[in-house]
Amino acid sequence: MNLRIVFLSVVLCLLLSPAYAQPTVLGTDAFNYNTYSTYNLSTYGKLRSYRGLAANSALSGLAKWEFATGTAAATNYSTNWRPYFSSTAIPAFDSIIDPLLTAGSARWNTSFGGQSGFLPAIIAGRYYTFNIGDNGGANNYMAVWETNFNPATISSITQSPITICSSGSDVSVTINANQSLNAAEKGYLRYSSSATFTSSSLVQISFTGTSGTATIPNPGSGTIYYYVFTSKLALSQLAPSGVVNETYCDLSTLSMNNNSGANYSFTVVVGTVPSALSFTPTNACNGIATTFTASATNADLYDWNFGAGFIGLASGNTSIQTLSTGTISVTLRTKNNTSGCEKTLTQSVTVNPVPSTQTINPNTN
Repeated sequence: MNLRIVFLSVVLCLLLSPAYAQPTVLGTDAFNYNTYSTYNLSTYGKLRSYRGLAANSALSGLAKWEFATGTAAATNYSTNWRPYFSSTAIPAFDSIIDPLLTAGSARWNTSFGGQSGFLPAIIAGRYYTFNIGDNGGANNYMAVWETNFNPATISSITQSPITICSSGSDVSVTINANQSLNAAEKGYLRYSSSATFTSSSLVQISFTGTSGTATIPNPGSGTIYYYVFTSKLALSQLAPSGVVNETYCDLSTLSMNNNSGANYSFTVVVGTVPSALSFTPTNACNGIATTFTASATNADLYDWNFGAGFIGLASGNTSIQTLSTGTISVTLRTKNNTSGCEKTLTQSVTVNPVPSTQTINPNTN
């Protein structure tokens, strides 16, 4: 009898627990001061975001903001996220706002409660990125990021190798953007062995022009989930003492690509991996064709990269005529056809100058 009472009590508590809606609409006149408009928020997992360009300037404390449910065409203000009281503003742009510490924050209101919040001074020609969290509860963290540039969009993400094998290569992720990142933008890849990112790692992406790369160490087993975002914050701010702060990562986002909310992922498989990998030579001469010879077991395909991208799956021997002296990085990627597993080796090769030819004149008396 007592067990039945306990069970019924638990069920009743679950049924009576509030199911908090989450914001889907931004209402503001920040983008065209004195003309209030609503905008559908983009959803990236726990992050909701919208960016716009300010057409007009506005003094501090004049432009309004608030979050609500519904759609931009049919906004529902009966549930909203805005300050409890009027004439309250967020403390500053480019800051993550804790709803419990700041009066002018994204507080949860029902029955059309609360009042529109206000913003610091708006400057015409600048972009404003509104972010609000989805913490599963009532009040939400928020942030508004001000930039004098339109942040880059992460257009595509690819990984190599496609088949990730235990004891195989680390995973190289290539990130492409629609434009070069501004000096104030930084790109990050966040990955975790948990689909909910209960713990995670963060690496900064190395960009050259519109393309960047980041490496995820081969975990040896299991599944890894990852996504990419850009931010104005430094790595040390997003991961203090090396511990990733999820709220900071989400709320500081300027642009995100998380596979339409599903995140990217790969699962490590067991298969035959090329081994005993090596190649020679480690020295070459500029302007003279040099033959590179690979040695590996369980390798069917060989792919060479002499610094200008992989030149296609070739044989274990290939010839290249180097053009400049110094040290170059040479990468050999091998693949086992049956398993699809790959193994990569990168080493430095010194390119030496060819001794100059000297003319010897006959001794004439």
